[in-house]
Amino acid sequence: MSQTPAQAQVHTARHGTSPLLVILVGLACVTFWILASLLQIQTSEAFILNGSIVSLAPNWAILNQPVDFFQGHLDQSTAKAVLWGWGIELIYLVCIVGYEIAHESIKATNKRFAPWFQTGMFALIILDGYTDFQYGTLGSGFWGQMAFAGITSFIVMFFAIIGIRLIEHGFGEWRA
Repeated sequence: MSQTPAQAQVHTARHGTSPLLVILVGLACVTFWILASLLQIQTSEAFILNGSIVSLAPNWAILNQPVDFFQGHLDQSTAKAVLWGWGIELIYLVCIVGYEIAHESIKATNKRFAPWFQTGMFALIILDGYTDFQYGTLGSGFWGQMAFAGITSFIVMFFAIIGIRLIEHGFGEWRA
């Protein structure tokens, strides 16, 4: 029985990279997305609080901030910083996961707000890259800071989606 080119390609793909390796790389992408997101939240909060430079070790207590915020356990300055830091990260997620849906919902509500929405999201993401540059520490000068801000933004923008897709693909190949 002969195979079509598409069937041969699927057959070859199944016998290529191990599904376990694909899943592990996907998990690594998601892990680094979490780490980069935590660092971005920290640099955004440092910007709002006019705080000190952020170390390159994520502060895991940040994960409790939304709960503390909603329960009213934060002072006013910290609450503003939490809203800013987490808000920027949600803007990133909206841009990556559902920009078209978000833009269309704004456009359907008020067509005049749609361009403001688009411009505002872009400006806030640029500002977040600036805060990564200003408040992240590498000790490697201007270009090191640019590299840190660039890779952090890239990881936050793409690694969650890539990681989840790799995990899905790996499990799909495993079942096949």
